[in-house]
Amino acid sequence: MDKSGNKIGIIGGTFDPVHTGHLIIAEKAREEFGLEKVFFIPAGIPPHKKIFFAPASQRLKMIEMAIESNPFFEALSIEMDVSKPSYTFDTVSLMERDYPFSMIHLIVGEDAFRDLPTWRNYQLLVKKVIFLVARREADKPFKFLDTKGLRYNLIDSPYMEISSSYIRNCLNCGKTVKYLIPDKVIEYIRRNELYGFENDKGKN
Repeated sequence: MDKSGNKIGIIGGTFDPVHTGHLIIAEKAREEFGLEKVFFIPAGIPPHKKIFFAPASQRLKMIEMAIESNPFFEALSIEMDVSKPSYTFDTVSLMERDYPFSMIHLIVGEDAFRDLPTWRNYQLLVKKVIFLVARREADKPFKFLDTKGLRYNLIDSPYMEISSSYIRNCLNCGKTVKYLIPDKVIEYIRRNELYGFENDKGKN
């Protein structure tokens, strides 16, 4: 089955909340590698994180609001629709079923890529996808992973130091997060008083 002419991207995570860094990396990957669509897939029950700050349904809603102006982006709830931990291998297998003629590109940060040997079924996963890796540490050489069958490319994108934890801390302390996340998402967080944000703390 020839998948060379049909490329899709997947970017997963807790997105708690989604931020500009996610959007920039996804768009740069789409442009550079000719992806027809990039799917944002929020984790329902992530295996490596035990604490949630916003329910899955609200994290999905924030993604939908953040990407609504980009026709190449789409949010999927497939990891939220199951009552077990979300493993990337299982998600990719579902995407293969739904997009059988597409070559799947998995968009990841450099830190997550370094931890690949800890992922469930990673030796099988590398046979299914091409990794697109966003650099995180400008002053350090990229660490090559010597894994049989591994295919990857580095994304030519800015080094993004934005993190969801930093944004949550800012919101909890009443500090601005403008330009770190889309305005519509800020308003949604304000309305729903997420991450410790209170309406009387002022505008963000």
